[in-house]
Parts: sequence; C-alpha cells; structure tokens
Amino acid sequence: MFNIINIIKYVLRDHFFAISLYSRQIAGTIVLLIIARYLSVYDYGLFTSYKNIATFCLMFANMEFANYILVSSKANVNEVKLKISLFMLNAINLLIFVSVLSLFFKIESHILFILIVVRTFFDNIFFALILPYFQASKKFNIIAIINMIYSFGVAIIAIISYFLKLSLFKFLILSIALGFINFIQCSYYIKINYLLVVNYIKRFVKMLDKSILSYIGSTITDYLYTQLSSLYVAIFLSKEEAALYFAAFTIAAVPNLLCTAQLQKILPSLLINDTKQKLHILNKNIKFILGILLLALIFIVIFGKVLLKIIYGNDYYQNAYIILILYFISNIFIANGAIHGVNITAQGYQSKKVQMKLETVFVTIISLVLLYKFNLYGAIITLLLSSIYVSIRYSRFSFNLINREENNNEYCQI
Repeated sequence: MFNIINIIKYVLRDHFFAISLYSRQIAGTIVLLIIARYLSVYDYGLFTSYKNIATFCLMFANMEFANYILVSSKANVNEVKLKISLFMLNAINLLIFVSVLSLFFKIESHILFILIVVRTFFDNIFFALILPYFQASKKFNIIAIINMIYSFGVAIIAIISYFLKLSLFKFLILSIALGFINFIQCSYYIKINYLLVVNYIKRFVKMLDKSILSYIGSTITDYLYTQLSSLYVAIFLSKEEAALYFAAFTIAAVPNLLCTAQLQKILPSLLINDTKQKLHILNKNIKFILGILLLALIFIVIFGKVLLKIIYGNDYYQNAYIILILYFISNIFIANGAIHGVNITAQGYQSKKVQMKLETVFVTIISLVLLYKFNLYGAIITLLLSSIYVSIRYSRFSFNLINREENNNEYCQI
C-alpha cells in the first residue's frame, strides 16, 4: 500500500503535466466515441466532416506558432506573453473570417458549421497558443490542473449529451460554453491585454523574424500529406460515407497516443555523438512501437467488426471494417517514418524533412486524382501510399545520416 502511494506521488510530481496533455487527447476521443452512439449516421458524418474542414481552416491560426513563440523568445516570459497576444488576436480574426466566409458557401447547416469552428478554436487552437507561457514560466502544475478540469468537463458534457440524447446543436453550445470559460480563465491568469496588441499592432509585428517561415512550411506540408485524404472525404463524399471513414479514424488514432509519447521521450536521447548508441536507440524503439502496432493490427483483423459494433452501437459502422484495417496498416508506416523523422530533426536536417514532405504531398495529390472514383477506398489507399512513401524516404535518409557519421568517425580514428 505504501509503495502504491509513493508511485502515485512520483507520477503526480514528475509526470502530471504529461498526463494532463494526454487527458485532453483522450477526452477528445471519448467525445467522438460517445456522441457517435446516439447521433444518427448522417449527423455524425456531418459533425466529423465539419470538424475536419474547420481544423484545416484554423490550421493557419497555429502553424507551429507555439514552438516558434517559445524558441524565438528564448523562453523570456514577457516576450512570450506579447507574442501570444499577437498570435491569439490573429487566431480570433481568422475565426471570425472563416465563420463569415462560410455563409457564402453552400453548406447543409451554416449555424452548425460556425459552432463547430468556434468549438475547434477553443478545443485546440487556443490551448496550443497559450501553452508557451506556462512552459516559459515553468508553471506546469497550473496548466496541468486546467487541462484536467477541462478534460473532465468535456467528458461530462459528452456523457450528459448521450443520456439526455441532446441534439448536436445543444452539445456544441455546451462545449463552447466550457471552452469560453477556459479562455477567460487563462487570459485573465496570464494577463493578456488584447487591446494593447490592437493599438500597437505594427510594433508587435516587428517582433517576428524570418525563422517563422520554416514553422509555417513544415506545418502546411505535414497537414497536406496526412490530412488531404480526410479533407477530400469531408468535402466530396456523402455524410454517411464520411461517418464510416472518421469512425475508423477515431479508433485507429488511439494507439498513436502511445507512439507520440514514446517519440517525445527519445528525441533528447538522440542528441548524442555515439553512432552505435544512436542506432541502438532507433532500432529498439522501432521494434517496440511497430510491435505494438502490429499486435493492434492483428487484433483489429480478428475482432474489428465486433469492436465497431460495440463502440458505435450501430450495425452500419461494421462497413468501416476494411477502412479500419487499412488505417492501421498506414499507421505502421507513419510510425516508422516518424521515428526516423525524430532522428532527422535531432541531427539538424529539418529543412530536408520539409523537402521530403513536399514530395509526399505530390504523391498524395497524384494518388487522389487517380483514385478519386473509388470514393472511400480511394481516400484510404491514398493515405496508405503516402504513408509508405514518407516512411521509405525518412528511413533511407536517417540511416544514411548514421552511416555517414559512422564512416566519418572511422576516418577520424585512422
């Protein structure tokens, strides 16, 4: 009993912030799984489609700006606050622009789309932009508590919506209310003065430097090759087909949480000069992550249809079985590429990653053009092909870096 208490204290002391980050991701997944059980297939497809489009539109509000804020400010708290204010104002303006612009397009429900855009802002963009303040000021426990409360609130809203069978409109209103409270709470705590930014906008813009372009380029290329297929489904396919695609996506995303955590852990360990040790770390993590994903794939092949039925409570979602299998196969290649991508970043070749991502975007576009007539299967096969391509490119480049470093070390010894 005493050991258990000590373990809990250790986890809360040293890993509370990391746990809170995953709690937000897990809460988001729980929401999708719960509301899918009571919404009609059409409404679930509508929600997930609009959510995907909203994420794409608001991508321009946070193109790795959080990392840029922290790095370019060298963790100076005052400068971080000023830059957060500028980028937050940019995000709010983009939110308003997207909402108004949507009124001029043919959309099934303009009000639902606008509500989903606002919810996406509070759920993702806002949090990402304010995070650098807590990182720079090292107030990790405070943001961790805020995260846990928000995650709990999100899950409670989803559960209430399920039992009371609330409409999508009411669910979104409740979610936005929670997000707005979180927005006010954090803005007040950080003491962000948005009026100051408006009055001195030119002075704030001058704080930016050219390094921001690399963050923008990396975000755009990364999103296009990983999410272009989803965007195609959200815009061009029926809401019933979209429901199948995003139902598979939601389940396939769960094992990725573990992979993401593992990748964040290995980056510092790759910043070493010992080539053999570096190769050992890569191979060890490849075996670990791919082993887990392969086991998950086997489980999905055997129990996939049953799992879809249990989770979504509707026989219709069993039609996503093949899509789910292909998603898991794609994730295996994406994970392998991501491991080598971390090594490429650690060795200082971020610009090469952008170049290889651009190549993958080209592969994605060509595949979609050739396969679009196959609808859902065209989209998932496109994702699979782009995943295979980026995995091969990253792997070859990563191993070439290690071989070159090993040869240089041998030459120096001679």
